This record gives sequence, structure tokens and C-alpha cells, in this order.
Amino acid sequence: MVQHRVLYGEEILPVTGEFPEAGSHLPSFMLVDDQFNDLPLEHFNGQPKVILTLLSIDENEHGGLRLLRETRRFLERWPQLQLVVISVDSPSSLRRARKEHGLPGVALLSTLRGRDFHKRYGVLISEYPLAGYTAPAIILADGRDEVFYSERLRDTLDDFNFDTIAAILAEAEIESMQTAENGAAAREEGGGKRGQG
Repeated sequence: MVQHRVLYGEEILPVTGEFPEAGSHLPSFMLVDDQFNDLPLEHFNGQPKVILTLLSIDENEHGGLRLLRETRRFLERWPQLQLVVISVDSPSSLRRARKEHGLPGVALLSTLRGRDFHKRYGVLISEYPLAGYTAPAIILADGRDEVFYSERLRDTLDDFNFDTIAAILAEAEIESMQTAENGAAAREEGGGKRGQG
């Protein structure tokens, strides 16, 4: 079922599959890294993460390298987030991109042996000329893989809604700090009571 359409030049292309929404959990996957190793979603257990799907890392303007650079620049304020970039590019292409562009700390994954990823993550472009490609999308999830923001671009030349994402991340940081403070206060209170006994 077509749930979304993306503009690529003059082409309006359907995007199919079940796109993870806020409040849902990330579907599992098994993809291939730039060293040809199989890498499951579970590899990132316990890490808050940003999953970024691109048309191709070899594409510059249309949902490719430029979008990756803009997203990385934006995420510099939140170094605790693991950036996971997924595309149809071969592991060899991903390895070349890492060599040419650096990309430290970024997980580059190929759908080479994980073609079910496209539909499970709702990013399958299903018509010519980009049939089989992954549509540009961003998904933010916590360390338990619960999604708290997701967005698919409607035009491959667009950027994500970084203002909204920044507000959500700032709110998540405040909640995390409050939780940590409450936990510390409870531990102190518990310690005090034990000392009184």
C-alpha cells in the first residue's frame, strides 16, 4: 500500500512499507557494514540512535551525501546519539565513501543482504526510475529502540525538520536529567533511612 510519495526532479514516486511512527519500536534488521560484516539492529542495543536512510551515498544533492553532511552537522550537539546510515550502496561504495569523506563514528550499512529492510521501515521506492532505492528518512530512537521521532522527506532536495528535532532532543535531555536527579535523590533518601536504622 502506498503511504507516501517523494518528489525526485519532476518524478513523483510512491514509497511503500510500514514506516515506524513515534511510540512504536524499531523493527529488527540484519544489514551489511562497509567491511562486509553482517550487522543486526541489536548491535546498537542500549544506545540512543538516529537511523538515516539515503537514496545513495554517491548521490550528492538528491537525498545523498549533502543530506548526510547536514544531518551530521546538526547532530554534533548530541554526541551521545549513534548515527546509523542505511542505503542500497554496496559495502565497497560505503568503504570508499568513508575513505574519501572520513565519517568517524558513523555506522554505514548496506541493504545488500537485507532487502526486507525497505518495506519493514517504510522506505521502499517502488517505481521507475528509482525502484528498489531507499527513500530519504530519519528515525530517532532511544536505547530500547522505542521511536520518538520519524520523518520521510517529500522532496529529495529538502532537509529534515531540524528545528522540531532539536526541540524534541532538548526535551528528552531535560527529562533524562530530571530522571537522573530523581533517582539520585531517592538513593540518598534510602541511604539516610538505612543509616537511621
